[in-house]
Parts: sequence; C-alpha cells; structure tokens
Amino acid sequence: MTEYTHGTERDQHSPSGDGSTKPDKSRLERARATATMLGRRGVAGALERTRIALARPTASDIATLVLTLLVCLVVGGSLIGARLAAVATAGGVVAALTAVLLASPNPAVRAVGGALAVPTSVMVAAPIVVAWAFAFGIAGFGPFAAVTVWALIFAALAGTLVSWDKLGDAGARKAATGATLAALGVIGVVVIRVLPEAGVREQARAAVVDIGALALEFVVEPSQSMAALSFFGLTIAVALALGFTSRYLPFERLVPPDRRDALSNAVAGVGRGCSLVIRGSIVLGLGAVFVPVVLESFEEIPLTPFELEAEVPAPLGSLLAGLLTSGTLRYLLLALLGVLVLAAFGEWVRRALRRGLAGVLARVCAPMAGGVVLALGLAYAVADPAIEATLESLIVQLEPQSLAELLLEFPTFGLVAALIIVALGMLASLLGTVSTLRTIRVLPPRAIGAALAAIGVFGLAISLAIIGRPETAIWTAGSAFVIWDIGEYADGIRAELGREAATMRAELVHAAGSVVTGALIALGTVGLYRWVATDVPLIDRRLAAAALATGLVTLALVALVLRK
Repeated sequence: MTEYTHGTERDQHSPSGDGSTKPDKSRLERARATATMLGRRGVAGALERTRIALARPTASDIATLVLTLLVCLVVGGSLIGARLAAVATAGGVVAALTAVLLASPNPAVRAVGGALAVPTSVMVAAPIVVAWAFAFGIAGFGPFAAVTVWALIFAALAGTLVSWDKLGDAGARKAATGATLAALGVIGVVVIRVLPEAGVREQARAAVVDIGALALEFVVEPSQSMAALSFFGLTIAVALALGFTSRYLPFERLVPPDRRDALSNAVAGVGRGCSLVIRGSIVLGLGAVFVPVVLESFEEIPLTPFELEAEVPAPLGSLLAGLLTSGTLRYLLLALLGVLVLAAFGEWVRRALRRGLAGVLARVCAPMAGGVVLALGLAYAVADPAIEATLESLIVQLEPQSLAELLLEFPTFGLVAALIIVALGMLASLLGTVSTLRTIRVLPPRAIGAALAAIGVFGLAISLAIIGRPETAIWTAGSAFVIWDIGEYADGIRAELGREAATMRAELVHAAGSVVTGALIALGTVGLYRWVATDVPLIDRRLAAAALATGLVTLALVALVLRK
C-alpha cells in the first residue's frame, strides 16, 4: 500500500503525469500575458511619443493643417476625382505620423514605426503608382495628373508635420532611414526563406548577373536616349554624398584650433557648391526632357547626345555630347561615390562604437523587427491562388527575363512580401525627397513644413493652369501664399515664445488677416485677368513687357505683405 501511494505521488509529479500540463499551461498563459502587455505598452508608448512630438500645436499650426487638407480635397478632387484625391491626401497624413515614430531615438517606438510603415507604405504606394502611370501615359488624364497626385501627397505630409520641430533637424532623413531598414529586414527574411530552394538558387545567379549588367550599362554605357538622364542622376548622387560626407567627417580634428574657422568655412563652401550642382543637374535633366517637347528641331525625348552635337553649334555641341557620353568620367564619378560611401560608413561605425554598440544596434534592428513581423503576417494572410495568378501575370512582363523567372520561383507569400518591399522603398524615397529638398536648400531653414505644404498647393495651381482653369489656379496659388504665411508665423511663435505661451488671440487675428488679404489679392488678380483677357489684348511688345513687369512687382509685394 505504501509503495502504491508513493508511486501514485511520483506519477502525479512526474513530467509524464497528467498534472504536468497545468504548469506548462500556466507558463504559456504568463508568456502570452507578458507579450500582450509589452505590445500594449509599445503601442501606448508610440502614441505618446507621437503626441509629444506634435504636442501643443499652436492655433496657427492647426489652421495651416486644416487649410492645407481642405485645399487638397477640394482642388485635388476637381482635378483627379474625389476618391483618388482622398487616397493621396490620406497617404500623406499617415506617412507623416509614421515618420515621427521612425525618427524616434527610442528602439521600442522605432519598432512600432517599422511595423506601421508596412500598411503606411501600401497606402502611399497606391497613389504613387497611379502617378507614374499618369506620367508615362499608361492610364488616366496625362502628366498634369501625376503632378497633382505628387502635390497632394507632399502637401498633406508637410501640413501634418508643420508643428514637428525635428523636421528640419534631420527628422525626415532619419525617418527615411527607418523605412529603408524595415525594407532590408523584410528582404533578409525572404532571402532566408526562399534561398534554400534549388530552383530559386539557380535563377538567382542569372538574375543577379543580368541586373548587374543592366545597372552598369545604364550608369557607364547608357543608350543615347538615357545618356543625359543617367549622367545627371550620377552627378546628383555624387554631389549628395560629397555634401553629406564633408559635414559628417570630423575634419576639424586634423587641423590646429586656430584654423578650424577657416576649415568650417571651406566645408560650408563645399556644401553650397554641392547644392548648386544638384539644383543645376535637376534643371538640366528636366531640360533634357522638356526641350524636345518645345523645340521642333529635336525629335528624341529625352534629348540625345547625337542630336545635341548636330543641332548645337560647334565646338560647344561636341563638347557637351562628349561630356554626357564619357565613360572615363563616369568611372571616376563612381569611384568617388564609392570612396565617399565607405568613408561615411567608417565614421558611422566609429561613432557607434563610442556611443555604445548595443544601443546603436537596438535602434538599427528595431524598425527591421517591426517591419518583418507585420510584413510577413500580412504576406501570409493575403496569399491565395487568386492573388498569385494576378502577380504572375504582372511578373511575366518584367525585364530582364531572368528576373521574371526568379520571381516565378517564389512562393505566393514571397511575391506579396516583394511587393511590400517595393512599397517600403517608395515610402523611404518619399521621406528622402523631403530631406534632399532641405539639403539642396530648396526648402528654407525655418518653417519647413509650411514651405513644403505651400509648394505642394502651388503644384495644384500649376495643374489647374495647364488644363485651362486660370481663375481657379489664381485662387489656389493665393491659398498657397496664405498657408505659407500662417505656417511661418506659427514657427516664429514656437521659436520665440514657446508652445506654452498664450498667443491664441494674436494667432487668430493674424490668420484671419492672412486669409482676408490673400482673398482680396486673388479677387483683384482674377478681375485683372478677366479685364486683360477679354477687353484689352496686348499686341504691342512694350505694353506686354509693362504688364509682365507689373505682374512680377505685384507678386513680390504680395509675398512681402504676407511675410510681414
């Protein structure tokens, strides 16, 4: 009896007994409860960080946001339809909120930002793809519609971030980096998942070789039609890298203290020179596209070196054509770009080791982890035969063919994950464009959000003017000036008095004055346009020049009044 009793007790406490499942279940429940608690804390912390980052917006901030979104929905809806305008505007707003999380120094908040970057990138990618379809004439209304979509996204993004102080303090660049890290995390997991398959490995070798050959051909030995665009694109990349590296590397440690001021001035001069090169390359690249549209002597779009040499008087034409097609110069630019990237990466590693490698790795890996978790979950959730058939019908049209064959070897979840990677790349490029515009000094050092929102709304005015709606374009351009003026006033209030100052009355008076002034000027401009367009045709060149000069002076006075 005694032995039986002891044996029963041993069975009850043994790992194989029935009672052993209760501790296992309790441990599992505790783990689930802990994970749920951490998830809730992470989301709550992320929301709190977003609230703090955008905390205490002034009345002018709110007015700028409301006016920007109102113009986007009304004017954008009249141009491309209410549904597409709403999608583009919503994409900009959501991208702004996600950018705040991705730019946070807190790893937990960056992880939540990386997770939210996945659905955000899908929302942003949808109107961007439509914009490219409009730009290339694949669908829709034409290039002006592409300008409209881009203007809506940037205006909504900037209007939402008008009270974010870090937007001009590398906030957009850090957010773009976070989105890129999320995409890299998804790429790594997809590679680990599909690379063991024999078919994928076989196709991957051919695809890598073909893609590398195409990239090298585009950069070093492009076709006549792509020579100008590839050259200016490579020039922009090198100028960006040179400007960033010159500021990032600690050159001041290499010179005595009495020469550091001169070195700082030299570095600033390099930055200004790089900014001029970038802006000049952008203008020349756009000229290569639009000059053949305007001048009948050029037939190819974009402009080719052959036509440039034939149409431009010698020796200038031959010199420009040789510059655009010089393989030696392109190799030198590529080598310089590689050296600059390696130097910046080495300096980043040095700083990471000094700050603490564990903390740096946590901030780097956090958006990767967040993006991987949500991207893979979404990829597995939406993977079904219907989506696979749709994706395969699109993949077979890709070039080179080896890339299409590689993607066809992927499982369905891999194809969906590949689309998410592309969408994350679009989100990173959107945020990177904001940072680039500030780097090349297109955006001012203050009131960046307001300036970018005004530029986006002014883009809507350009679209209206292109399609022959000048009066609506005038009202939209007037609203762009008002948005900029109110936003700049809000930035000044925050910088001089702080967010806690009681400035509601002054801000409301200023905002009302800006709206009334802008409305009166737009109304007068519309009246002047109707009078000139219907009653007084300007045939004499002197009258036309006087009218143009008057318009420019009036525009300058309007900008000065609104600035005050």
